[in-house]
Amino acid sequence: MKTGDASYIKQLNRKILIEEIIKNISLSRSDLARITGLNKATVSAQVNDFLQEQIVIEEYESASASINRGRRPIILEINGKAGYSIGVDIDATHFSVLFMNLKGVTFDKFHIEIQFDNLVNVTNQLIQTLTPLIDKYNEMYQPLGLVGMSIGIHGIVNNQEEIIFTPKQEWSNINMKSQLEEAFETSVYIDNNANLSVFAEQVFDEHISDLFCITLYSGIGLGIVSENKIYRGYQGFAGEIGHMIVESHGLQCACGNKGCWELYASERALLEALQKRHPTLSIEEAIKTETNGKVIHDYLEYLAVGLNNIINIFNPEKIILNGAIINGNSPFITDITGRLKSKMNNYREIRASKLGEYSCVLGGAAFAIKNFFGIDTIDFTAYDNLIK
Repeated sequence: MKTGDASYIKQLNRKILIEEIIKNISLSRSDLARITGLNKATVSAQVNDFLQEQIVIEEYESASASINRGRRPIILEINGKAGYSIGVDIDATHFSVLFMNLKGVTFDKFHIEIQFDNLVNVTNQLIQTLTPLIDKYNEMYQPLGLVGMSIGIHGIVNNQEEIIFTPKQEWSNINMKSQLEEAFETSVYIDNNANLSVFAEQVFDEHISDLFCITLYSGIGLGIVSENKIYRGYQGFAGEIGHMIVESHGLQCACGNKGCWELYASERALLEALQKRHPTLSIEEAIKTETNGKVIHDYLEYLAVGLNNIINIFNPEKIILNGAIINGNSPFITDITGRLKSKMNNYREIRASKLGEYSCVLGGAAFAIKNFFGIDTIDFTAYDNLIK
């Protein structure tokens, strides 16, 4: 039996209450006591702490919502204006940035072209870009200002948040965390972009405890949520599924192997094949022309081969595919699932992402908020927070 002192129990109760306030958007103290099973005195004491810290606000429930219920109850909700977080996705040619308040609402987002090849210079560019915005938003979001930041990297990041290798830029053995924390005076988290993407899918779309997300943009990455935690493997290298070999004597990959899956089934590989076959057509026109052609056929065939391997190895409940092309082509999903004919395949659903290209930055910003609150899970699925 696990035991703990009063301080531990108080911290545990704090986690439970904050998770429920976030999940339910707004609720009364009596609702909190009923849902959590904590007594009213414990709930009241904790809520008073939240109010003093200004992370929670309270107001009377609207008259229309409380009609025929007598006295209007006081409703609690997270104070979105108390602070904010930042999610950053550093890709081969640009970085994407998203600002999110404590209620999971995006209030600013943009893309910036990367001007350098060296990650030290890229980090300096990021600092120069964000510093005036952080100064601006720290004035607007009081009393906390910036509560944390997450950086998504398209490559291998270890459990110490060090960048081990990025196949596209060939960045290796780099620690940018301390430089960013010093510059912004906040907690900074460095992670693989696929990990942050699957985290976003769980936080904003479907809060299930086990979820897979495969990102297909410039390469292929696999993010895994298992029992409500990001699965990282022995040293943090889990999810580099794009470098699963599907052709033993195939194309040379920057990772050192030949025939890696992402050379055949990433959207970058598809775009290159379409442009080579139809150089005068737009991507949309080329896809339409190739709907029943060899390029699309081969791409979906390779995509299905990799998915078949993943399903047989992991037996996932749900797989979300996230790519600029596949998100807008639902017939591709039908085609892919039709190719998964093995009697060993067992999964509930394969579908396209609803978050799209913003999944990494959404997940990064939400991850920083989760860590700021010190909670185990964060659930924004009841909010209308999906980027339109």
